[in-house]
Amino acid sequence: ASTGKPRNFAPDPNAGMTLSGRALGLYDMPVTSSDRREDLDNGLVHVPETSRPWDEGDQKNVFIAGHYLGAPQTLSRLAFYNLHKLKSGDELVLEDSRGQAYKYRVSEKFAVGPGDSWTMGEVRGRDMVTLQTCIPPDFGKRLMVRADRVRA
Repeated sequence: ASTGKPRNFAPDPNAGMTLSGRALGLYDMPVTSSDRREDLDNGLVHVPETSRPWDEGDQKNVFIAGHYLGAPQTLSRLAFYNLHKLKSGDELVLEDSRGQAYKYRVSEKFAVGPGDSWTMGEVRGRDMVTLQTCIPPDFGKRLMVRADRVRA
């Protein structure tokens, strides 16, 4: 997989949603809900204990994790390799299995330790998605990118 060229993904009936982002170079990448660490080797994972875009209420945090490098010959390969390149204002789109799109704009980036689970929690008054990957070279820290929902 090339990190410099757009990557389009085929539909996956097991995925609850997809993620697209021009700045990431990803289009319709499947996102599977799972709390099993090994499922991360198959692509992007939505932590099921966190919100989904279509949940009721105005306060949400859709938490999605992906590998920076990932295993060769899998969807996880270089999934979030370009995550650090996202800038404030870049657009991300989550789409549910029915084709309903939910748009977000990047608002912040920060690093945390691997045990900082508070990043999965909701933040008062925010409807957002949080994307997480490991930070090279030693992968001891996690990069968090948050994007707030854009209402039509």
